[in-house]
Amino acid sequence: MSYPWLAQAAHNKAAVREGLKIVRKVIARDAVKTPLSTATIYKLAVREPPPPTFALTIPESDETTQVEYLKSGRRRTPAPNPPHPRHPVRSLSFLKHSLLPIIAGERRVQHVRETRLVVHQSKAEQKAAAARGNKQPTPSTKKSAEPVQTMVWLWQATKPPSRVVKPTESVRTNVYDYSHMKASKRKAHKARLELAEKRAELEARRKLRKLQTRREADRKVNAEKREEAKLRHQEEERAGLLRKAERRKRWETSNPILAKALAKKKAEDAQRLAQVMKS
Repeated sequence: MSYPWLAQAAHNKAAVREGLKIVRKVIARDAVKTPLSTATIYKLAVREPPPPTFALTIPESDETTQVEYLKSGRRRTPAPNPPHPRHPVRSLSFLKHSLLPIIAGERRVQHVRETRLVVHQSKAEQKAAAARGNKQPTPSTKKSAEPVQTMVWLWQATKPPSRVVKPTESVRTNVYDYSHMKASKRKAHKARLELAEKRAELEARRKLRKLQTRREADRKVNAEKREEAKLRHQEEERAGLLRKAERRKRWETSNPILAKALAKKKAEDAQRLAQVMKS
């Protein structure tokens, strides 16, 4: 069974996405206390119903693109179909090689070793069972074969990291213990502490007063600087206007005809504007 490569790629992407959701759900539900084998995870995952939208991503088979013979002339052997082609976890190999490595990389699951009793079959018995289409041993085989302790690798869900709670510092009202002192020493010690607290309070007031005085002095200096800058700017503006008027006079002296024409035009414009304002 072969599909166009583009549709097959989209189907594989959807199978990985939905298969990861199903396998994560199975591991979080069943593999917390008891580790599970890959085959057990596969059986539990296949029982989960696939989402309805997954069936839309399954491409239709294209029989016309199948080639019966290879370039060497030998007959092409078609690949076997997966056991569950319409399920996101379509085969045990897909679960083992495509889904579990991703979940292990997310540290949601880990490999653990356990010792279990396993009944081993000979190659002849395995071939006979495969020929019958049944992997379970026959009654005679069960009697002859004895279970053997074997080390197996299983998958177990990892515990989520515990939340780190930072301890909060408790505020103590009285940090001094006077129980070990005599009455006279206790009184002197308390008086010394009260004096130190008063000195600290006076020092804080002195620093605050000094800061306020400095700010007030800075405020006055800044106000004086702003006033000086304002006066300097006004003087520069007046000097600029005087220089402009002098340049105007020199221009009118050197160009009397043009100056009269310009003055006449300005007068006409002013008269026209006055008429417009009246109307």
